[in-house]
Amino acid sequence: MALTALAPIAFAANQVPEEQDVPDLTGLSMEELLDLDVTSITRTSTDLKNVPSAIYVLNSDAIRRSGATSIPEALRMVPGMHVARIDGNKWAVSTRGFNSQFGTKLLVLMDGRTLYTPMFSVVWWDQEDVLMEDIERIEVIRGSGGSLWGANAVNGVVNIITKKAKNSQGGLVSGQGGSMRQGGGLRYGADLGKQAYLKVYGRYSEYDGSGKIGAVAAGNAGDESRLGKIGFRFDKDIGITDKLTLQGDAFSGFSGGAEQDQPKASAIRTPVVAPPYSRAIATDADLSGHYLLGRWEHRPGNASSTLLRLFWNRNERKANALHSGYQIDSVDVDFQHNIRLNGQHSLVWGSGARLNHNQTENSLDLSWTPSQRLDQIYSLFAQDEITLIPGQWKLTLGGKLEHNPVTEFEWQPSARLSWTPVKKHAFWASVSRSVRTPNWIEQDFGYNTAVLPPVGGGAASPGNPVTLLSLVGNKQMRSETLLGYELGWRGELSEKLASDISLYYYDYDDLCSFAPKSLDLSHLASGYAVQIANFANYGSATVYGGEATVDWQVADTWKLRASYAYAGQQFRLAGDAPAGAFILFKDSFPSHQAMLWSMHKITPQLNLDLNWRFVDGITVEPQSVAAYQELDARLAWDVGHGLELALVGRNLLDKQHAEFGNFIYSVPTTVQREVYATVRWNF
Repeated sequence: MALTALAPIAFAANQVPEEQDVPDLTGLSMEELLDLDVTSITRTSTDLKNVPSAIYVLNSDAIRRSGATSIPEALRMVPGMHVARIDGNKWAVSTRGFNSQFGTKLLVLMDGRTLYTPMFSVVWWDQEDVLMEDIERIEVIRGSGGSLWGANAVNGVVNIITKKAKNSQGGLVSGQGGSMRQGGGLRYGADLGKQAYLKVYGRYSEYDGSGKIGAVAAGNAGDESRLGKIGFRFDKDIGITDKLTLQGDAFSGFSGGAEQDQPKASAIRTPVVAPPYSRAIATDADLSGHYLLGRWEHRPGNASSTLLRLFWNRNERKANALHSGYQIDSVDVDFQHNIRLNGQHSLVWGSGARLNHNQTENSLDLSWTPSQRLDQIYSLFAQDEITLIPGQWKLTLGGKLEHNPVTEFEWQPSARLSWTPVKKHAFWASVSRSVRTPNWIEQDFGYNTAVLPPVGGGAASPGNPVTLLSLVGNKQMRSETLLGYELGWRGELSEKLASDISLYYYDYDDLCSFAPKSLDLSHLASGYAVQIANFANYGSATVYGGEATVDWQVADTWKLRASYAYAGQQFRLAGDAPAGAFILFKDSFPSHQAMLWSMHKITPQLNLDLNWRFVDGITVEPQSVAAYQELDARLAWDVGHGLELALVGRNLLDKQHAEFGNFIYSVPTTVQREVYATVRWNF
């Protein structure tokens, strides 16, 4: 069923109106929901119901109905995902454990281009502020994807797929404005003839500052942000066997941050020896970057296809108050070949190479050693989908071999078995090994985190020194490893009821930890001591749990979606771990999460969406964050002629609440109740 709100007004006879084939979720049958097309788990097109993995798909209609103006807000709708807003522009996003701003175990891709940076093992969500109307779908794998996608796809993979230029014809104007956010976007698509299509777009957004946690009076914490982005995509069919895509964008912006105390230093790892020993600094950053991507697909027949993808990405950030920053250039080439060998074997294999180069600007507070670095990473993967009994049993065996300059060879195999006893029910099981390679921070970093003034204050002396706490990288870091076991079922219970259940049991080894070294007293004569903490691999853990989702078609115009997720966690330190060592982000993932989403088409022109969610309490050492529940609402009116107006309310149950704690260069602020309006016009 096509959305009435997207009724076509063709700009020219040969242009295809945007989203003419995107279904209204309230109108999809249970069977149609399970027939949604996905690619993330097999690197080839597959029906959702046949995927032997815990996977969830947000199509463009679901994203629109969520009222989200950013990708993390949309990901809140995914069962089992923990999405926490740290401040007005920073997010912690993860699944199945270990959440943080540096979401080290979640790989995020956009059109095959990795958004995961080697510096921090992080996705900078503030710079991925995309035109939400340009997203075709978001596929989320809960669980390991290392056998196809490589290192760092440990707990999950988020694959963001944007719309082809052919499906973005005509014009689009969108905007939002309200109590805490403003912005808008433009896009225009044209048919260039001879099966060539082009779209260009631009977006600008601003988010206001949030409130300070624990503040008696309301006030701006200084975590406002702004970002501008322009981009393009060109698609061309060359004959009936080849497709070419060129795309890219460029952005520039600012991400503010609340103030935090920073030790005053006279040299690297050398504190001042007279008061004041620290200063308040704003944790803000200037950011900019761009990327170019080329993609060529050759499909000579139904049994074989090849894909070649090449991209160059540049990312720059500067922490103004620390007088430090970096520039990272990544060049990546990826080749893939899909071939059906016979009626029993369907093989996908490929190889890749990536160059990551960074240049850093060091300061007294923050430094990298060395200040320039070049990493070369090579990989080879293969996966065979074996039909054991047609229509019932399939076995998928695969693995990826990677070589990096730090831990050298890493092997990530997987085995997945699926059973479809009847058409409407599917069971699956898997076992896999994944790794998360050390990032540059864990190896090369130096950062002054805190200072302990002399007892009683005043000037420092050999008998009453000032103590500097400093975090230093470790060149001997090893990869974190995961051995994961999963079970799942999905199916139709009736024409109006469908469900999806997944269970998992994960064993982690060599987890990243902080390990304090002996207090360095060699500078007492100068009036100070230094307490260094290194990154290390002293941790191990067992994480287990599951997710359950139920879709109920209450009526032709009303759908309910309920979900619950549980995560149990047990952590252990190695016997040789020094006193005071602890595992990073070990309790930062909630044990319980629940969500209820109501999608109601009140009239053909009026939609009401309500989303209630509960998130259990967490601990981000040493801070505790309380459990909370919230309600979001969206009322949308299809005015006609491609125009839609909507009113969105977020966090309606509380005036404000906290969702995460602080770590290094980020200070949490409150998540506040807000109301904003959106407009969307297709012409």
